[in-house]
Amino acid sequence: MAAGTGRPIRPRGRPSNDGPYPPLTRDTIIEAAMQLVSNEGFSALTMRSLAQSLGVTVRALYRHVTDRQQVIDLVAARILDLHVDHSFDVDDWRTGVRALYLGTRAAYRQIGRGVLFFLEETVSPTELPEDRILLPEQLLASLTSLGLSLSDALVWQQQFLTDVFGFALIVDYGYDRASEQQRTTLTAPVPAPWLDTHPDAPAPLSRRALHLPARSADDLFEQTIDRAIRTIETMRAAGHRSATGILDG
Repeated sequence: MAAGTGRPIRPRGRPSNDGPYPPLTRDTIIEAAMQLVSNEGFSALTMRSLAQSLGVTVRALYRHVTDRQQVIDLVAARILDLHVDHSFDVDDWRTGVRALYLGTRAAYRQIGRGVLFFLEETVSPTELPEDRILLPEQLLASLTSLGLSLSDALVWQQQFLTDVFGFALIVDYGYDRASEQQRTTLTAPVPAPWLDTHPDAPAPLSRRALHLPARSADDLFEQTIDRAIRTIETMRAAGHRSATGILDG
């Protein structure tokens, strides 16, 4: 048995395809690491915990990866592989923005707490995927091609990252793991049990909000996308007025 897990250690020798664990390869190691950080975060990712999740010894892992840092680098590459293209058609930019938001949200939902990657871990400089540089460049190019200044494009880019990153952590992570009853609580401004515990708290709007039609996480995210599109429209209009004013002057 693996210490503390109640699971059998994979026997030595050639792995069996019909056992409780898949054959040990670099790909299965990456998948196990992704699952671990998705549910528990990067602090839970150690060579020992990774070996236990795969039903092998730590020594067996070292036949496929050098150390934990190499595992981190491989996970980073896999996470970036999930990201959608950050460029969109100028003539149909609203559809492009919607696809960008939806695609990035879908990628983040797959990795759960792994979205904290670039806050909690450091990728080896020599292993940094080029897409880490090119994705932001694509987005800035698309935004400036719409007529936004580089300054406004940077502001919108930050809004996009905050929207999707924050939604993944604050809404999707809990929502995807909750029961239907719990999901209603997650989308309320203040959970009903809290309000029931403090019946004299002066929070009439929060109480009224509990009786409004329930909104799913998808409903909330669609409203987030609509706001992002309105922000671009406002920035474009302001830029046009500014340029017209300069020309008139």
